Amino acid sequence: MLRQLDMEDEVMQYQTIILMLMKIERVNVEMILEWIERYANIFKEPISKCVNNYESGAWEALEGLKNDISYPQLITIVESLQAAVEKIPIREAFDELDTEREYYQEKRKAANEKLISRKGMIGKGIGFAPMIVLFVGYLIVPLVGIGLMSMTSSFATIGTMI
Repeated sequence: MLRQLDMEDEVMQYQTIILMLMKIERVNVEMILEWIERYANIFKEPISKCVNNYESGAWEALEGLKNDISYPQLITIVESLQAAVEKIPIREAFDELDTEREYYQEKRKAANEKLISRKGMIGKGIGFAPMIVLFVGYLIVPLVGIGLMSMTSSFATIGTMI
């Protein structure tokens, strides 16, 4: 689960980089890949391989990257990069990126809120545990002990009367 969250964070970083770079006039796919490679952590190896193979054929290098990775959000980014290689302007290739990024941010926000509420419930349970142990240890156990001793003495008294 943590690895999945790290992958999601890294892809969100890539999307942010692309959103910034696509506003620059002379940016191309190779420049975007180089910037993504600088900030890559989890996907560093396949992206570096793609950047190294880019000169021998942009489409083939991106296709190799797509085959090397299995994370669907990153595959979507690579497909958009492939569309940008085919002389489609980068702005048009990534026109849905802003809305997609907002969707994943909302999804992540909801997941974080759910995680925080679950941890809050666990914290409340751990917080009340000493009070419950104290309550049981000082009230319930002595009362049960006194009750059992009283029952035993009452049965003994009844047994001697008969």
